[in-house]
Amino acid sequence: MVSFFIAMALASSPAALLGKETVITNAGGGALREWQAGPARSGIVYVRDRREQWYQVTLTGPCTTDTALDTLTYTTDVNGTFDRFSRINVARYPNRICGISSIKTSLPPKGKTGFGKR
Repeated sequence: MVSFFIAMALASSPAALLGKETVITNAGGGALREWQAGPARSGIVYVRDRREQWYQVTLTGPCTTDTALDTLTYTTDVNGTFDRFSRINVARYPNRICGISSIKTSLPPKGKTGFGKR
């Protein structure tokens, strides 16, 4: 019986939740506050929400440059949920619109802070 409770505690630990497919609720109204490009040409963007939680967002195409100089805009559904049906746009390239193929819970990218859990 004790091993059952240990297994349940481990399953609910923050580390067990990293890398899980998810959606970001309440993302409307500027709730995604920071972003950082992933490795060059990876199609990955890390985003931080207002609760200091980080997510690894994999895009359907090369949408961003490798610098933080780009301003990203994004769409959500009518409830403010950022999910695989959302889109990311780069402000200085208005015709560059990327879809989302994956959103996973993540640790903060290198050099950033935050909880990295959900």
